[in-house]
Amino acid sequence: MKRVIPVLLLAIVAYAGDQPISTNKKEILQLKREQIKKDTEVSTKSWISPLNLSLSASKSQDALHNDSETKNAKIEWSQDLFRSGGIYYTIEQSKASGEANLLGVDIEESTYLKQIYTLKAQIQRDRLKMNQEELTLKNMDIDLFIIKAKYKVGTSDISELNQATINRDNARTNLISTKNALHAEIFELRKLIDNQDVDSVKIPDIPSVSRDEYLSRSIELLQYKQTDIAKEAAWKNKRSTYLPKLTFNGSYGHVDYRGDTTDYNGNAYSYGAVLSMPLDINTLSTVESARLQALQAKTAMQDRKLELEQEYDKHKNNIDDYKEKISVADDMIKMYSELYDFTKQQVDAGFKSSYDLESLGNSLSIQQIEKKIQSYNIAIEKISLYFDIKH
Repeated sequence: MKRVIPVLLLAIVAYAGDQPISTNKKEILQLKREQIKKDTEVSTKSWISPLNLSLSASKSQDALHNDSETKNAKIEWSQDLFRSGGIYYTIEQSKASGEANLLGVDIEESTYLKQIYTLKAQIQRDRLKMNQEELTLKNMDIDLFIIKAKYKVGTSDISELNQATINRDNARTNLISTKNALHAEIFELRKLIDNQDVDSVKIPDIPSVSRDEYLSRSIELLQYKQTDIAKEAAWKNKRSTYLPKLTFNGSYGHVDYRGDTTDYNGNAYSYGAVLSMPLDINTLSTVESARLQALQAKTAMQDRKLELEQEYDKHKNNIDDYKEKISVADDMIKMYSELYDFTKQQVDAGFKSSYDLESLGNSLSIQQIEKKIQSYNIAIEKISLYFDIKH
């Protein structure tokens, strides 16, 4: 596994500075990260109470018609010094929530990259499929031409002619469907890359990801872990609100009092501490609810891990299937190559038709293209795994 990480890093360095994501989407992602960092900074310091500055002026007259005038400037501060661990858990919860939110933006960015490179691979694959289906259509045209000629001289029946016609029409339909799919993929890719040319997007050399690497560096699981930490801290923080709390209260100011019988112009201050603990009938239920939320986060993480294990196995199984198809194509290429060479000799000798040679040549090209198609299918599976992990 230690050798895997450097390979992953080298692959990222190759294109990290030139990501094909559209400019607007990049800016949105960056703004989201900046906002999360600021929100986390505020939340982390939320336990610190603000200083309250007040200025007041008043005039009054009592029942005996005594006039008075008061001007007051004062700073007050009420700060919790001890919350039975609540201050620490507030900070821990804020940091973990911030990390989870940042990982959420990482997931969003990775999803964009996964979509872009998957679409690019699909476009390359479907261009090959179109080429392949054009060759298949040519072979269907050759078969129909030969069977039609045989039917006219009575060496083939109508069922063979009908089947050849159906095969040719199916080949035409498949070509149209692939062409439509290709156009749709190009449109979807353009949505993600702004004004860039589709052909300017290059698929990076994506390395294989081991199962352990996939699970240990999964962005989703890392986000779940931070959410779990935040929920655990939230539960402990909630519990601390029903435990003893020590609060400092202080004020300092200047008072200017003018009355008929007395005057005062000077500083005034007060300070003290309060030890308190709420007695709430809902304490146990509220704390238990927070604890259950924390347990849900842990269970959700384990559940998602099991799902991702299956996701990884599915992708690896698909890769193995595509590799097997490449092996089958290799066997077919060997067979068609032998038949092509033999048939070419027969055509040169006048024993075989040039249509036979053309059909075999098309079939050989179809299998050679099939190998490239399956290589792109493998790349699509590797892209999916690669962009699910943290780099």
